Amino acid sequence: MTTEETTWYDDAFRVRESRFGLFVSVTKEGREVITAPTLESCIEVTRFHLKGEQEGFPEPLSSYSGSVGVKL
Repeated sequence: MTTEETTWYDDAFRVRESRFGLFVSVTKEGREVITAPTLESCIEVTRFHLKGEQEGFPEPLSSYSGSVGVKL
């Protein structure tokens, strides 16, 4: 039996590599949060996402409308 060392980031989540070569962040509760192509991007985006869950996400700088301003 091998013991796998786990690195916890910010004492809140760890990152594992999927069988497809992607990186998946997992909280201590076992909830998968972010899937990313690189380890660095997974850590960075997971930190942003978890901070947003705690403090609220910032309002978007702009909004887009799905309506057309011209009658066809």
